[in-house]
Amino acid sequence: MTQVLRAPATALSSPAALGVEPNPAFVDQGVGIVASGFRPGSRVTLQAETRDDLGRRWKSEGDFLADAAGTVDVRRHEPVAGSYRGVSAMGLFWSMTLAEPAGAASSIFAKTTSRPEEVFISAQVDGRIVSVVTLERIFLAPGTIARDLTIDGANPNSAPVTIGRLFIPAGIARPPVVIVLSGSGGGFDVDKAAVLSRHGFATFALAYFGIDPLPRWLNRIPLEYFESAMAWLRAQPEIDVQRVGMLAVSRGAELALLLAASSPDIRAVVAYAPSGVAWAASGRDKTTGEFIPCWTRGGQPVPFAPLPLRGFMLRSAFPVAAMKRPVLFRNLFRAGLRNRLAIEQAAIRVENMRGPVLLVSGGDDHLWPAAEMSEAILVRLKRNNFAHAAERLHYPAAGHMLRYPFLPTTPRVSSNKHLRGAKFSFGGNPEADAAAQENAWFRSIAFLQKHL
Repeated sequence: MTQVLRAPATALSSPAALGVEPNPAFVDQGVGIVASGFRPGSRVTLQAETRDDLGRRWKSEGDFLADAAGTVDVRRHEPVAGSYRGVSAMGLFWSMTLAEPAGAASSIFAKTTSRPEEVFISAQVDGRIVSVVTLERIFLAPGTIARDLTIDGANPNSAPVTIGRLFIPAGIARPPVVIVLSGSGGGFDVDKAAVLSRHGFATFALAYFGIDPLPRWLNRIPLEYFESAMAWLRAQPEIDVQRVGMLAVSRGAELALLLAASSPDIRAVVAYAPSGVAWAASGRDKTTGEFIPCWTRGGQPVPFAPLPLRGFMLRSAFPVAAMKRPVLFRNLFRAGLRNRLAIEQAAIRVENMRGPVLLVSGGDDHLWPAAEMSEAILVRLKRNNFAHAAERLHYPAAGHMLRYPFLPTTPRVSSNKHLRGAKFSFGGNPEADAAAQENAWFRSIAFLQKHL
């Protein structure tokens, strides 16, 4: 819906108009924004504003000079000032910043549902709004079926808890399935699975910790849990469980490679910021003092590489406490990689996977050395004469936070309740992350469409 308001007569050659196409649009679909009706050379400010699923306000803006036709087109024109630089059709989306303090909550754009979001876009001259349009960004294609996997709650009186959500696209007979796994933040990526489903897949967002009564943090996750989830998927008649892939990020990518190396059900994997090593959980057992495994099989720990936390904490104490620098967890994992014997014992047997793999890494990842670990995976596959395709997308200036495209990429640090107020760094920069997210997302979709 577009509203036209009055503006100073000197700025307009005709009534101002602001158009956004398409509208509505899928969240991973680019849109064009064109403002017209201005005098050539007029300075026009375009602003965008939305709210995330925590109700927090995000804003961006760009100042443009109207061209000879009195038009501003973000697909062709570069802002002279504002929240992003250069020509970027979706710059007003990825350059949004949080307009209020994050507090103890994460600073990243919070999207935990598949509900549509509204973006309010305005054109302004001399501080006065002359036109407004509301863009609806949607996650689910019309007719998509959503079906939940639930388990009993923590006590007999509690309601069943949703631990997985399956999206089945309309009009496709027995589509392949992509299991979507989140990283160390826990919970499940319902939003990512929802928008992925519009590309012809049944998608299954599955939680494995962080939701009661699942483990509250990432430790001792039984791999048999995923066999139970697969059994549930096999009972859904609309999907083709002979064509199952996985799309996962960070610790979820570590898990996806573990599962694919041991399960004949997994036929393709897209691993964002992956590890080819099974790592320990954070901390030690308070009773025994021993390292805690992340994963178990048959009640026994999956072999893992320990994390030298004590030395890392000592080295990080001064820059974090005295200089207020964010924690760079990448240094912790790099120290762990120097333990050659442990790394070899904990290496995931990726060569046993029954299908192709696509690895996605950022060269400036501050959470862990995804680039080095991706390279090590490829070396291992080549050394063992891997029978399937192994591809890698590497973005040298990007960091760890690579989601689907056209979300705000401005947060550089975030908080964690276990860090006692300290922040941790994602790495990368907004422009590089935005470009990497867009490129990697559509190439991942093409990879899965080819191999499933």
